[in-house]
Amino acid sequence: MRILTRGDLDGLTSSLLLTIAEDIKEIRFAHPKDVQDGKVKCEKEDIIVNLPHVKGCGKWFDHHVSEEGKLDAIGKFEGAFEVAPSAARVVYNHYKKHQKTFDKFTELLEATDRLDAAQLTKSDVEKPQGWILLGLTLDPRTGLGPEFQKYFRWLCEYIKEVPLAKVLAHVEVKKRTDRVLAEQEEFKKLLKKHSKADGSIVITDFRGMKDLPVGNRFLVFTLFPDCNVEARIFGGHAGQTVVAAGSSIFNRTLKVNIGKLLGSYGGGGHAGAGTAQLPPEKAEAQLKEILGKLKANKA
Repeated sequence: MRILTRGDLDGLTSSLLLTIAEDIKEIRFAHPKDVQDGKVKCEKEDIIVNLPHVKGCGKWFDHHVSEEGKLDAIGKFEGAFEVAPSAARVVYNHYKKHQKTFDKFTELLEATDRLDAAQLTKSDVEKPQGWILLGLTLDPRTGLGPEFQKYFRWLCEYIKEVPLAKVLAHVEVKKRTDRVLAEQEEFKKLLKKHSKADGSIVITDFRGMKDLPVGNRFLVFTLFPDCNVEARIFGGHAGQTVVAAGSSIFNRTLKVNIGKLLGSYGGGGHAGAGTAQLPPEKAEAQLKEILGKLKANKA
């Protein structure tokens, strides 16, 4: 079997569990939007995890609330879907006969749940450590180039063999964690410059910017504690405008289901976070609508 996933900590933990439960010969990567647009083809030997369903795949594991409404159209499939903290948790729940082996990675699985569901403390955000810090080296916004893919695949095997302390001490991991920590202050300065509060929403506009410093996506909420949601705007492929929205992990008063909201604009995600890529001819109008709905804070 082959795994097709996204390059984040949830994808990594899911892949690790799947390599224990299945005979996996390859791990591949895809962007969720490419999957949604039908650009990714799959066969019976493909296991899709933490991505939208692809017709023809062998198995599918996902947890995004935006996919729940599509289950009837998908029909019967091998694998499992749950609205859960992480896709890795769905994989864990599915392979019951392997759970004793999986339990070796309980701390990793719990950290994956917390990071993917944004159940983090202020300390996790400002001074990340352990599995949370490792997860930040797998932020997909750093790019899915050959080096990243090689790093992801290597980690999937390495963390099976050695304890977390040794993983974090390895030169390939340490150079990435050092970068995350070193660039955090630079990213904070950039957020202060390009973000503004508009009522209960903080709008961060990174359009036209390239080579951004590495930054924890939750850091903005330490700067705007009164806001309950962020809309981060940046340029996408072929002139598209990307809007990534996330509810505050400290001010949990947002009533809007972000995944469903952005799903209505061709994107998707969870109740508390999601993205959509807006076409050039509709971007400004759709962006105005999205920001208005988030600011209105109506379910």
